[in-house]
Amino acid sequence: MSALPSPQRDSLRMDAPPPQLANMLKLMKLNVNLSARTDLNLAEMLPTDQNWLTANIVAQAPNGTLPAVLPPRGGPVLALAARLAIPAAIFPLDDLEALKNALTEAILSLEENVMAKTHSISQMPSPAYSNLAMGAHMTLALRTQGLCPFEVMEAELGEAMTMGDSGTSVSRQSATLQFATRLPKMRLPAFGLPLPQLKLATQLAGLATTTAALNKPPLTPAFIDQLKRQFAALQNFPVPRMKTPLSLLMALAAQMADLDVIHEAFGEDALTPSGLARINAMYSHWSKKRIPFPLPAADLLSQFELLPDVHDVIAGGQTANAAGLALMSSMTTLMPPPPITPFLEVIAALGSVLTKVMGQQPFGACSACDFAP
Repeated sequence: MSALPSPQRDSLRMDAPPPQLANMLKLMKLNVNLSARTDLNLAEMLPTDQNWLTANIVAQAPNGTLPAVLPPRGGPVLALAARLAIPAAIFPLDDLEALKNALTEAILSLEENVMAKTHSISQMPSPAYSNLAMGAHMTLALRTQGLCPFEVMEAELGEAMTMGDSGTSVSRQSATLQFATRLPKMRLPAFGLPLPQLKLATQLAGLATTTAALNKPPLTPAFIDQLKRQFAALQNFPVPRMKTPLSLLMALAAQMADLDVIHEAFGEDALTPSGLARINAMYSHWSKKRIPFPLPAADLLSQFELLPDVHDVIAGGQTANAAGLALMSSMTTLMPPPPITPFLEVIAALGSVLTKVMGQQPFGACSACDFAP
């Protein structure tokens, strides 16, 4: 599973100013020096399809029988372990009594402190809030390409540049706009990784990231058995009751994440009357521009976005070479998620968002006693 040297490389050729070309390369996960494309690297180093992975596992576990289509992420056991990896970093899943106490503290903190301070978020008008979040994501995406929509508007209107930090000059942003108008007419290189190899690359990369998330490599049959026992014990763990429905908690976590993006893109005053007026002015200005949608570039970019990291693919191949018995056990074991799984995922996601937005850990006895936003 190592890359083979190739005397010929089909470099990415585009007619674009250097800053914009470098940013597009980053978006496409290509090397900045144009010497090697990720899809061509993977096409060279990988076998033609998933038969390699199947044969590798069977060779190490000849007494087992794999399913006709290999399950993703290393099979049901490892896939479930990956789902619970983030909650496991917050709650002691291997100690049911300690887990019960930790969840009690987390629920108390959420109900008595956090939920009381987030009513204004949950009551925001959904359509307008969703559109604002979508615009924030688009604004941040444009800035990664060296283009700040606020600066373009203000420059074109002859106003002072007071909003946004794109790190580029007006001339470079103008070059980016001109580049965007030419994209639909450009000849872009073909995607060089066939679908069977892409599936294999995704499978191997998922295997590598799963075992890394568990933080307990190497992968062994004993470790798989340990996971099975842990998940079996969690099957009978009761789902805690909360005053707030789980669906509302999920919506709250999503809205708070959107709020963080809105502030990052539009400033801390984004939800004030003056902030909304500035944002709407930018929307109105850009709605008058006639920039054709770059279909060829968008299609190629979507294909590159599916590519896993090359190092993850190599690590996954090394894991498959060394852990055939464990993979056979994981891929042939039925492992339904314990009923507590969705609850743990939502609480963990909400805790992550609260930690980022409010600047402190939201769970625990101290949080329940003294939670300050």
